[in-house]
Amino acid sequence: MIRTALLLLALAAAVPAGADESARDLVVGREFTLDSAVYGGPRRICVRLPLGYDEDDRTFPVLYVVDGGFAQDFPPLAGMASLAGLTGQFRRFILVGVQTDNRYHELTVRSTVKEDLELNPACGGAADFRRFLRDEVIPWTRERFRTSGESGLIGESLAGLFIVETFLREPDLCTHYLAVSPSLWWRDMALSREASGLLQAPGFPADRSLYMTLASEGGTMKEGVERVVAALEAHAPAGLRRWYDPMPDEDHHTIYNPAALRALRWVFAPPTDADH
Repeated sequence: MIRTALLLLALAAAVPAGADESARDLVVGREFTLDSAVYGGPRRICVRLPLGYDEDDRTFPVLYVVDGGFAQDFPPLAGMASLAGLTGQFRRFILVGVQTDNRYHELTVRSTVKEDLELNPACGGAADFRRFLRDEVIPWTRERFRTSGESGLIGESLAGLFIVETFLREPDLCTHYLAVSPSLWWRDMALSREASGLLQAPGFPADRSLYMTLASEGGTMKEGVERVVAALEAHAPAGLRRWYDPMPDEDHHTIYNPAALRALRWVFAPPTDADH
């Protein structure tokens, strides 16, 4: 059973009911409740359709946002999505925000590293969250909206770690992977050490895109990211599009918005004259 509710854009100051009859709420999307078999209960999904969606029968790519609840990263990305219709700097797309309820569990694989377990004892749910996306969220989206088959997956920090791991372990899930300051320090950078072997797995698809960026973080955060970049340079299949776009002038708390905008311009680039 699916329930829906309007998502309302919060104003700088709330307008009391009846205070101004000319005031109206600004709708940025809709929130759906999906009854999940994976999680045995309701999960929330936010959706924004592109400008002009109802004007014809055309199909659109989809961008899935990890940590995509209304109190998470859905609103800023909804604002960026509106730029497609307003300025044409990238193609219009359907935005689907997938809320995490316990991101420390849902976005990590189980670690045996002592420091990891002290920091995040609830880790270990990434496989279930990936199954939730694959078996429930993506089919639900395709059934209800006019999707083109092209899709992207975006996330930052632990969600960025999940993006990189999904790209390496299950690259057929989406077309484009957008990882912002991924927490590749997790498990003593184990995923970065596995990257070369995973990229050389038989049948690893070449028709994929990976955007990865890093803020001013150093240490094992930077070491893990750079090891993945080196693995891509050595073992990425011919034709795989990749862009490592470090942003040293940003920090971990400021990088998401500028990185997301650059990534959208890249993966959903508008057609050129040569494409017509």
